[in-house]
Amino acid sequence: MNINRILESQIKAKIGSGKAIIVVGPRQVGKTTLLKKIVGKEDYLFLDGDDPTIRNLLANANTEQLKSIIGNHKTVFIDEAQRIENVGITLKIITDQFKPVQVFASGSSAFELNNKINEPLTGRKWEYQLFPISWKELNDSIGFVKATQQLELRILYGMYPDVINNIGQEVDVLKQLANSYLYKDVLALGGIRKPE
Repeated sequence: MNINRILESQIKAKIGSGKAIIVVGPRQVGKTTLLKKIVGKEDYLFLDGDDPTIRNLLANANTEQLKSIIGNHKTVFIDEAQRIENVGITLKIITDQFKPVQVFASGSSAFELNNKINEPLTGRKWEYQLFPISWKELNDSIGFVKATQQLELRILYGMYPDVINNIGQEVDVLKQLANSYLYKDVLALGGIRKPE
């Protein structure tokens, strides 16, 4: 199900402002999907912070290395940016040295990403927090009657996109989300090395 996100129009209004656009939030709320929708079909450079090669390329890249990586692209999207060491400095260089380039970055853990980007990107970023789907977003996308019919399900199982898209499998989806992502983020945030 394609659900329009409220942040989409707010982010689109900032494109071309000369600042990096950062979207942070919990895992699996639709950050990558939203940013890919915003950049659309245009030719953009997608850099995945989960990829070790990308992490190594961007960790301590200088201006000339970034020029080689970016090439002629006018849009750069760095996904899972919190995984890249010194990502704030990298984003600052792109924003300062490559004026026609619009850079987008997303990060699963707002806490981790904020610690890496706040100081280098002071005055150089528009930052947005994306949460699970809101009632307004659901209502606007599927209509009042259908949304109201799902009210009890939404109260019981929440509004994660994957939960909404897998009616009848909500419990399994939530268990996967909790075990695969949410607990790991909480444990990492608390610096807990032995979760058991």
